[in-house]
Formats: sequence, structure tokens, C-alpha cells
Amino acid sequence: MSSIWKDPRSPYWVACFTAYVGLSAQQLKRSTGTTDKKLASRIADELEEAACGKRTSERVKVFINEITDLKARRAAHHAFDFAFRHTTGSGLASKTTRGFLTAWMERSKAEVSPSTWAKYAQTVKLFLEFLEGKADQDITTIRQEDISRFRDAQAQRVARSTANVFLKILRVIFTTAEADGVIVRNEARHVKLLKVANEQNGRRAFTLPELKGILEHCNDEWRSLVLFGFYTGQRLGDLAMLTWQNLDLNQRELRLSSRKTGRTIVIPLAAPLLEHIEKLPAGDNPKQPVHANAFKVMSRNGRAGALSNQFGDILAAAGLVVARTHKVEEEEKRKGRDARRVLSDISFHSLRHTNVSLLKNAGVSDAVAQDLVGHESAEVSRLYTHIDDKSKREAVNKLPTIG
Repeated sequence: MSSIWKDPRSPYWVACFTAYVGLSAQQLKRSTGTTDKKLASRIADELEEAACGKRTSERVKVFINEITDLKARRAAHHAFDFAFRHTTGSGLASKTTRGFLTAWMERSKAEVSPSTWAKYAQTVKLFLEFLEGKADQDITTIRQEDISRFRDAQAQRVARSTANVFLKILRVIFTTAEADGVIVRNEARHVKLLKVANEQNGRRAFTLPELKGILEHCNDEWRSLVLFGFYTGQRLGDLAMLTWQNLDLNQRELRLSSRKTGRTIVIPLAAPLLEHIEKLPAGDNPKQPVHANAFKVMSRNGRAGALSNQFGDILAAAGLVVARTHKVEEEEKRKGRDARRVLSDISFHSLRHTNVSLLKNAGVSDAVAQDLVGHESAEVSRLYTHIDDKSKREAVNKLPTIG
């Protein structure tokens, strides 16, 4: 008959129960993970019924899911899995790694942005491929060393910072599995991030002469995108998706929602940018894109990669980077999009650095500069600073005229 017992050194009750292995009866003990004596007794009773062959795994899963205390639920899952393995050789078989990760992808799709979900999908694909046959075993068989080896394998293919992103996503996944009671211990939590201090992955700001050279090699649309990038500090993908309803010329404001962070950003239009916008052809439909070709490319691809390549060609024409040859493109295609690449220290994103650098050089505070470009500033978060419209207008009008 089952019973419960508590070690004076622990606050949790221990279930004591009989298990039958063949014709032999054995006395087993497992922690219930709860201080609730009544719940602990119920768990002990059910454990004995399961260990004596009187409970199916499906019925046990229903019982476990009815436990509201998360710690007790995890402990119960672990205890019943132990009991089944001890008596039948097969555990609860809750979920395979592939099954859980696939289900997690589905449930997270509506919770994050498309770009974030794409990173999730990439990580899950790579991890399942790395695990090979182990991906179709119980998720409880995944160990810390499996995740460490995956992290290290990715660091051989891509930048360490990218490998760390994969690891962070796995931590999120296994934290969810732990919270759901599918696993008892989050193995990913104990895998450390790789050091990236020596990795050359920074971008620098453009100089004003470089910007003027770039503008000389732009067509009308790219010239407009560069001006928007310089005066607003926004990402290429967000600027490509701008429509006329994002612009309030009466209030002289640009309002958009960042694709990366989901944050709504309101930016006063600097005088040179406002003058440029007023010269652009605009139709009667407020949903008409400001930059039609870029909008089409971004809508089709869902990412700014092709546009970044186009800007790279402009940088090459301006003599700022080495031109990409057909041979280089074929080599990158052969390696795949996930392979490590040698990155230039300038790109369209450098306009963002240029914007912030010039603002700070003009005496604009970090809080205002970061609010304008949409950074989650530590200063803003710490002081709960409200950046008023006047401060932002004064700030953007400190930017120089470049075109």
C-alpha cells in the first residue's frame, strides 16, 4: 500500500509505492515536488496503481495535467515516467523532440513577428537535422551535451553571434517544454553562450563625403531611400514598406511600426527630408507605397536581402566596397544562406549608425537619439523618460543637409 514520507531536510513529500517487475514486488520512492500532504497522497496512490499495471499512460497523463502546481506537475511527470520505465521498460513517451518542436512552432506563429518566426523555423530545422535519429526519440533524452555540440557545430559554419541566437531560441523552446511539464529539467539553460568579443561583426557610420558619393550613384528611388535612412535612422525593410499613410505632412511626422520590435515609432521630419518628400509623386490612394520598386521586392520576398544586395552594388559603384563577382555569388550559393560570410563594415544599416552618431555629436542626449531610431534605450527604460515632440524636432533638425 502506498504512503508518503518527508525528510526533515526537505519541504517536499516523498511518495513510497510498490512496483511489480515481473513477479517481483519492489518498494520505490520518488519526490512529489509538493508540500501539500493531500496532493502528495493522491500522487503516491496513482504511482502505485501505475506501477502495478492498473493505469494506462494515457490515464496517467490526464492525472498529471490536472495538477495545477507547476513544480508538483513536473515532479509527478518525472516520477510516473520512472515508474513506467522501471516496470515496463517504456516511459510515458510524452513527446518526441520533433513532435514537440513542430507543435511549438505552430503555437508560436501567432505570437511573434514573421521575421522572428522565420528565425525560429531556421533554428528548429537545423537542430532536428543535427540530432538525426535522436530527433524522433523522447524529448527527455536530449542532454546538455547535445545542445552544446549543436552550438559548437553551428559556430563552425556561421558567426558565433549567430550560433548564440540559435542557442537562445533553443532555451526558449526548452523553457516552454519545462513549463508544460514535458521535461523536468531544462538542459538548454545550462549551455553557455560563446564569447564573441574577437569577432568582427560591427558596422561603422558613413562619412559625409561618402554619403554624397553614394547619392551620386543612386537612381531616384534609391536616392530617396538613402535620404529616408539618413534622416530617420530606420531599417531598410521598414522604409521599403512605407506607404503615404505613414506620412503626416501637416504634422511633419513619420509614423511606422518596426517589423523587428513591433514598436510604434514617431519621427519628426527633418526640414531637408520634408522638402524631398514634397517633391515626390503621390497618388490619391494613401496605401500607395512611397518607394514602389522596393515595396514590390519586399512584399514578394518578405525580407530585405535582395534590397541589401542592390545597395551593395551602389556602394561598389561608389568605390566603397569591392564589387561582388559572379564567382563569389556562386560560391555563396553553394555554401547556402546559413554559411559564414565575410561581412563588410558598411551597409544600408550604416545609415542608422550615421544618424545616431551625428545626433550625439550635435549634443543630442542618448535618450532622444535612441528614441528617434527606435532603440530600447537603457536610459529611457530606467528613468521612464517621456521624450517630448519638441526635443525630437530640435534633434532631427541638427542633422546636416546631404542632398
